[in-house]
Amino acid sequence: MLSQLTGALEAPPGAIALQALVQGLLTAVISYFIYGLAIGILGASSGAAFAASCPAMTALMGIPILGEWPSPIDWIAIAIISVGVYVISGGPLPRRNDRVALSQSSSG
Repeated sequence: MLSQLTGALEAPPGAIALQALVQGLLTAVISYFIYGLAIGILGASSGAAFAASCPAMTALMGIPILGEWPSPIDWIAIAIISVGVYVISGGPLPRRNDRVALSQSSSG
């Protein structure tokens, strides 16, 4: 723990200022403002569902920004998270009755 603190104190002031700006202003203030807008537009349930997509979005942004590709298990997790967010946020799902009715009307 002490070595981590010593390392942080040895960082250039510009790097510390950038970290404070990104985590203090962008992450804390702007993300809460945008999250509030999303809740207002989408509703509480759908807006909250999108918060669950943060790990998946972070992993996907790591590809172009850091050049890090997710492992196969990460891709599976990204897919499960994405499907879950889609379903919980009210995305339309195909209905079996609609497909059966459509096939009966076109064959008769």
